Amino acid sequence: MLEKQTDEWELTRLAAAVILVEVMYADHRVEASEREAVVRSLQFCFSLSPDEAHALLDQAETRVKDVVSLHEFTSLLHQHLDTDEKVNLLEQIWRIVLADEEVDKYEEHLVRQIANLLYISHSDYIRAKLRAQEKA
Repeated sequence: MLEKQTDEWELTRLAAAVILVEVMYADHRVEASEREAVVRSLQFCFSLSPDEAHALLDQAETRVKDVVSLHEFTSLLHQHLDTDEKVNLLEQIWRIVLADEEVDKYEEHLVRQIANLLYISHSDYIRAKLRAQEKA
C-alpha cells in the first residue's frame, strides 16, 4: 500500500476500510468474528496497531451510512494500489466473508462486483479466494 502518511494515503486507507465494512454488512448480519476479521485486515494491509485499526473501522462504519455507490472508493483504490496490493485486499475481503463460516449469495455477489471494479482478473480472483479459504 502507499507508504507515506499523506492525505492521499489516508483517503486510500479509508476507502479500503469502507469496502471491508460494506462486505461485513453484505449479509445484513454482523458477527463478532467478522468485525475482528476487518480489524485484522486493516492491521495487515496498513501496519496499524489494534487501536488504530479499531478507530479506522469506526470511521469507516460512520462513512458507510452515506455510501450510495462503491465506485468512488474502488476507483481511488484502483488508482493508488498496484495489482498485488489489490489482490491482497481481495484476499482480505474473502477472509471477512469466510469469518462467520457462511458465504451468503449477497456477499459473493459483492466480492465479485468489487473485484470487477478493481480490474482484478478472474484467475487472481480465484487465487485470492482459495488463499483465504486455506487460511480460514
